[in-house]
Amino acid sequence: MAKQIRITFEKGGSFLADMLEEQAPEICKLVWSMLEKPWSETFIHSNIMGFLVESPYFPVPEDASLPLENLRCFSENGDIAVISPAEYREMSIKGYLPLCLTAWHAVKLPTLEKLTGKKIDVSHDTGENVEQQYKKNMFETCRANVFARIRAEQVEEASNVVERIRTDGMERFTIERAE
Repeated sequence: MAKQIRITFEKGGSFLADMLEEQAPEICKLVWSMLEKPWSETFIHSNIMGFLVESPYFPVPEDASLPLENLRCFSENGDIAVISPAEYREMSIKGYLPLCLTAWHAVKLPTLEKLTGKKIDVSHDTGENVEQQYKKNMFETCRANVFARIRAEQVEEASNVVERIRTDGMERFTIERAE
């Protein structure tokens, strides 16, 4: 069974996430070691996308070398990630990593064609989803290292917390090992 972390919010809501040790072994080791004691901080809405909250100050050793593991430009529902200094560039603070959590209600999103009102020519298709090609060209500036995923049966609860932070503002949380 994979190692798990628990995230608990001061205004209610608590859920487990499975660490993705096969996809991000070094990052999982680092995060696990930093959670020897529970850690509390504040999550804020990122303003980058509606279903992302972040805390810019997850503490790590100043000399920590973070590999680029399990990189994602666009998260999956329930992803928990850190952003390495190599990706965050000028915004990184020595000894800290931005910690991000995504969760959204299961709603089918409109296609790119529907949003733009234009037919997209896919005759040049390389086999990769054309919407993903478009997104990568537009946004691939800061990829996140996904190291954990909220358990599927708890994503709905997590999406309620993310929505609350989006509408009500910052909220304290505690992240800890679930042993």
